[in-house]
Amino acid sequence: MTESEWAVAHPSGLRLAFDAFCETHERAWIGIARARLRDDDAAREAVKRMKDRLWRQWPRVLREQVPAVRAWAFIKEEIGIALAERMVRADEQPAVPDWVAVIRKAVELAEDRAEAQGVHEALFAAIRGLSERRHDVVVLRYLLDLPYSTIAEYMDTTEANIRSTACQALARLARALRDERGEW
Repeated sequence: MTESEWAVAHPSGLRLAFDAFCETHERAWIGIARARLRDDDAAREAVKRMKDRLWRQWPRVLREQVPAVRAWAFIKEEIGIALAERMVRADEQPAVPDWVAVIRKAVELAEDRAEAQGVHEALFAAIRGLSERRHDVVVLRYLLDLPYSTIAEYMDTTEANIRSTACQALARLARALRDERGEW
């Protein structure tokens, strides 16, 4: 009897396996949610909803060859839902008087100028400009410092593919930063 078969047959083992799985992977889930949503509360909520969903389907997920792939798909879907909900809420906000909008825009511009003096804002913009896959690899590898093998497991691909994607992402980031500074 395999470990996952035992966990499914024993309900207490099911919860134990789920908790251990979440403890192993939650850092990556929170990290990618924070990077995409740029809001700690929204990131925690997306991960909570994903874990609730994962728990409801846990016996089936355990039977999959690589449960981490399903969990990764769930967190990506929950992030997408959170972004869509944020856009809907933004569309439903009451009309703001023009002078309030002008002041808000001036504040945003002032903050942007203050941050633009450092390189971090240009780097952040360049990372945001990456494709979703490259963005995820950069966040997981260089922000969360996950090994290539773990990232490959999440994305259901090979370690070589993740290394290649990371290399391409770094090349694009270097090019974007060079362009930002006006270098050739």
